[in-house]
Amino acid sequence: MKQTILKTLKQNLQYQEGEKVAIIYQEWDDSFDNSLKQNFDNSKIVSEEMYKVFKENNINTKLLSYIPEEARSGVDAPKEIYEKAKDKDIIFMPTVFSLTHTDFTNKQKERGARLASMPKFALDWFETSGPMDVNMKKIIALTKEYSDKMRNSSSVTIKAAETEIVIEINNNLVHESNGIIPKGECGNLPGAESFCVPKNANGYFTIFKGWGGPFPLEHNIRFIVEDCKIIRLECSNEKYLEKVKPLIFKEKNFNVLAEFGIGTNPNVTKESLKKYGWSGLLAEKIYGTVHFANGNSAGMGGDNNVPVHLDWVIENAKIEWEK
Repeated sequence: MKQTILKTLKQNLQYQEGEKVAIIYQEWDDSFDNSLKQNFDNSKIVSEEMYKVFKENNINTKLLSYIPEEARSGVDAPKEIYEKAKDKDIIFMPTVFSLTHTDFTNKQKERGARLASMPKFALDWFETSGPMDVNMKKIIALTKEYSDKMRNSSSVTIKAAETEIVIEINNNLVHESNGIIPKGECGNLPGAESFCVPKNANGYFTIFKGWGGPFPLEHNIRFIVEDCKIIRLECSNEKYLEKVKPLIFKEKNFNVLAEFGIGTNPNVTKESLKKYGWSGLLAEKIYGTVHFANGNSAGMGGDNNVPVHLDWVIENAKIEWEK
């Protein structure tokens, strides 16, 4: 596991001797839902183990932490974290809530730092044959294959159980997240995925019980999409639907369909979710799955700058490309 942690720094983040590294995690607050407590504990465990390995190898590393203002992804880091991270070349973020689509991450990218976003990352993911112990050549090739298809297509139709949606592709906003993170970029660990900001989208997709986004759903929910916005949710259990609606409709433009993506990591499977527990970050990387995100697209070059970005994952999808 220690070898994989060190390989992650040197291979995925392309560490060079003398560079400064920061590891950022989020601390628990009593105002948060108790169901999240284990996630905060895991975040600290991962961060402290990475810090220990890096220090043992004489790498200039700082361990930073803070209490999030709100219990959801897309909420910015406090100013003291900006200050403490301002001279770091590499920033690992094994947080509970994602910092990918925030001003903090954008500012670090602008100054040339490279950032690894790792929300709800578990230490076991570093184990042998786990999500981080991967054949990078294979992942790079698969990710490029799907990104090339996106760049060379005007639209894509996604069909699955109770799902049919057409995505018009903005060919200038197609991205590859293969797990290799260059200067001035932010990427997920574990990788990988090919994704884009839609130009438009119409149709519907269904997330089934046991699958989900920030948490696994307890009931099937259908998302109705018109003109690149989620306009309605449908569920047989109206009471449960009230729990999910704020994630989509709480504030203006939370309901914008910000991303369409395809998972490209063969080391992440449905069995991984059974072994490690639900993680939206892990689920969206499963080879052959597709995902849609509502909320912020500014972090990917789009124009919807809102403090939320939530991915919803679908398995067994048929992808039809249109030139």
